[in-house]
Parts: sequence; structure tokens; C-alpha cells
Amino acid sequence: MYPNVPPVDQLATLIAVDEHRSIASAARALGFSQQTVSARVASAEKTLGVQVFRRGIGGSEPTERGRAVLDAAHEYLDAVGSFSRVIAGAARPDAARSLPVAVSNTVAELYFPSWAARFHKQNPQVRLLLRPCNSAAVGEAVFDGDCPLGFVEGTTVSHGLDSAVVGVDDLILVVPASHPWAQRDVRTGPAVTAAELRRTPLIMREAGSGSRDVVEDVLGTVATPAGEFGSLSAQRAAVTGMGEPTVIAARAVARELKLGELVRVPVQDATFRRLIRAVFPRHGTLERDAAALLDIAREGVGGAVGQSM
Repeated sequence: MYPNVPPVDQLATLIAVDEHRSIASAARALGFSQQTVSARVASAEKTLGVQVFRRGIGGSEPTERGRAVLDAAHEYLDAVGSFSRVIAGAARPDAARSLPVAVSNTVAELYFPSWAARFHKQNPQVRLLLRPCNSAAVGEAVFDGDCPLGFVEGTTVSHGLDSAVVGVDDLILVVPASHPWAQRDVRTGPAVTAAELRRTPLIMREAGSGSRDVVEDVLGTVATPAGEFGSLSAQRAAVTGMGEPTVIAARAVARELKLGELVRVPVQDATFRRLIRAVFPRHGTLERDAAALLDIAREGVGGAVGQSM
């Protein structure tokens, strides 16, 4: 950047003198005295180290170097005006802006839509940019600064992040109606034991997902999965398609349970409970839009999370 830039008012005065061809005419147009305009021109020329005008009986004419300065001054003042408009717009509470949010796949499918709808109603000027991924990738996105806020399910939080619990969610064991375990439903029993689950190939979410972490935290070492799937919808479809058991969010299979396509199976000595957490950088304060979304998620506990079947 050029080190000797006169103040904006002095550059505007140079342009006025050029447009009106004399200091006197420029003074009348600006509503200043001739002495004020002359002093501003002199000060600008001193700062620039360039004689901008030749002064004579006929008025003020730009020098060759002065013409270059005046052309550049027009561009500079245009840029200053654009900058000022952007800053003024950004400072308005209703200015359009975006909020990128990293959300684990399960939370994105089951819970986030209701939060987003409420947030949009309260903040229509803010565009939510949803980034669905597994819990591990959510932590990376927030830690790397790509997103100021994330939501995950599970028991652990990435190193270097803070978290706030927004709800509790129970996972349940389900099987297709044709599976032998379907006779052990919540009304008739007997329950499946944790030991049976450890020995049984289950349909599982992919490694790094919050759901997978909960199952492995509760059961410890498990059998090689019957299949691993990268989304909640794929996991749900695989239960019916493959005919194998899975541990899944109760809300994700509410329709299938109601229709009788799937059956909930009681587990005797294990409970699959996970926390729904918001994650954010450890140092610093959440900016207002992220804080508003976090408040909505917390208030949504009664409807979106915390329900088990």
C-alpha cells in the first residue's frame, strides 16, 4: 500500500477542484471557503509529494503527474464507498449472513430439521449451511475452524473442543418380525443378554459414528458386524433386507415398529444411552447466530431428543 495517502476529505477536494477547474468554483460547490479548499489541496500535495495542479489566472489545471493521482483518487474513493456500504450492512442486525454447522448423520436426519425450522423462523436473514458427516468428522470440522458449531451423538468429544449436552437419546435393539428374537418382544420376553449380543453379528454404523461408539462402549468386544453402513437410513433398510439385528435410535424406526415390520427386543443387562451434544471451540465465545441455534437445540430436548420407546 502507498504509505502517504491523504485523508478522504482531501482527496475529495482534489477531485472537486479538477471537476470545477478552479479553487474558487470548487469552494462554492463544496460550501467551504477558498482558504479551506486551498489548504486541503496544499496538504494533500505535501502528503503525496506531487504537485497536482498548476495554478494560474485561468484556474487550476492538473499536471501530468497530477492527472495520474486524480485518476487513482477516483478509484480509491469508489473502493472506500463500497467498503463503507459493506461495513454498514454487516453491522445491521438483519444483515444477510451464513452459519455453517457440522452435524452427525443421525442428528441431521432425526433432530436437526426441527431445530433448523425454528431457527429460520426466528432468524430468516441467516442461511444455515448443513454439513452432515459422522461424529469424528464433525469434531474435525469444528476444531479446524470450518464450522463454529457442531452436533454429535455419543459419549466422547474430540480433544480440544468444549461441549454442551442438549439431550439424552436411547438406542434400542430391533429385529425383523421374521427373526427368532422377535418372539422376545418387550411384552413376552425373555430378554436377550449382552453376552448374546457380543456373539451375534450385528448390523452396525460405520467406525467413527456416535451410534457405533455407544454400542462398543457398552458391549466391549463384539463379533464382526454383519454389515457396516454409513447412514441411518441405510442401516434401517439393512435390518429388513438382511434380516439381522441392529441397535438403532428408537425414533429412527418408529414407523416400522408401528407397522410391525420391526420388533423391539428387550436387552437384559445393557442399556444403550447416548448424549446429544453441541461441540464448539474450547477458547472464545460463540458468535450470536451459533449461540441462538444452540439455545434452540437445548429447548428442543422435550420434543426432538430425550424420548425413548
